[in-house]
Amino acid sequence: AALDDLAREGYVVRRRGSGTYVQHPKISQELTITSFSDDMRRRGMVPGSRTMSMSTILAGARLGRSLNVSPSEQIVVVKRLRLADGESMAIETLHIPEALVPGLTPKALTGSFYDLLRDHYGVKIAEGIQAIEPTVTNEEESEVLGVPLHSPAFLFERTSRDDAGRTVEFVQSVYRGDRYRIVTELSRRDP
Repeated sequence: AALDDLAREGYVVRRRGSGTYVQHPKISQELTITSFSDDMRRRGMVPGSRTMSMSTILAGARLGRSLNVSPSEQIVVVKRLRLADGESMAIETLHIPEALVPGLTPKALTGSFYDLLRDHYGVKIAEGIQAIEPTVTNEEESEVLGVPLHSPAFLFERTSRDDAGRTVEFVQSVYRGDRYRIVTELSRRDP
């Protein structure tokens, strides 16, 4: 009964045919615009990043709409593994108009992308729209994140704008479901 309680509260995880294991505490994701790096530092963890790939493509219709640019505009696509205390937490795919980040290199992407935008390119993220939905990991995501195939995950899709209202990024991130939970603060307003 005690193990059932611990499993319900998320302190242990049971694996059929294998046993019961201590579960890392889940990280609460508050719904504000903050960088992954700042979020992890605020929780007392050391953020990290490993660039998995970086390429330049034409925006096309879908990304052009998401980034509010012409379909023929060049877009930088960066796929990064995000780490906390050396442990994989998420796979992040950034889409940024190349004109905003001339000369961007994988070496420059080891820390916070928002800090890099602000300090090197003079672009400050001011607002955004984010959608979150449950999903499961595919083969590549499972391997990179170090979780079993079809593990629960969260898919975050965010479009961010700067102070002038210019669309700066479209990001798709797959976060490990065993390490995250979504927390929202609610208030009621009279009609």
